[in-house]
Amino acid sequence: MTTPSRKAVALAAGPALLTFAMAALIPPIGAQEARTKPSPAKAKPSASARKAAEDDEAPKAKAKGKSARPSRRLPTYYGGLNLTDEQKESIYEIEAKYQPEIQDLEKQADALRERLASECEGVLTAAQKRALADTRQSASERRKAAAAKRKSETEAEELEEKPEEKAEPVARKPATID
Repeated sequence: MTTPSRKAVALAAGPALLTFAMAALIPPIGAQEARTKPSPAKAKPSASARKAAEDDEAPKAKAKGKSARPSRRLPTYYGGLNLTDEQKESIYEIEAKYQPEIQDLEKQADALRERLASECEGVLTAAQKRALADTRQSASERRKAAAAKRKSETEAEELEEKPEEKAEPVARKPATID
């Protein structure tokens, strides 16, 4: 690349990087203003990951006597609308009215996904089926290891967050682009 073209790329990339950095600091429009406790960002799990997690946690929930009740969360983007308590309760009632039907449809979708998977596996050879089973097993082990790691990190963070033992904030140098 020639020197003038490098300068042109640098001139175009600089403002773009600055824009992305600033956009990351600004909350999205309609974000909930009154959050009680910030939660770490988590990726939405795939349907198969959710099903595997539900299968793993189902015996635990039954053993602890927990029932599957609908969450009392507002729909996306409703948190920033300054709803009254009456409006929130009305929304919760509406959600409760539709929740059983949604759960039935989700069960139907899960059944269809299982049929789809079994038909797709019917096309595979025996060696391919073994490879698929091995891949699924290793993915399951990786998920379990990651979950254990997250749990231990969370426990370590909780131990570090004792009020009398808070460390002084570390001064950071601003990032520079060479």
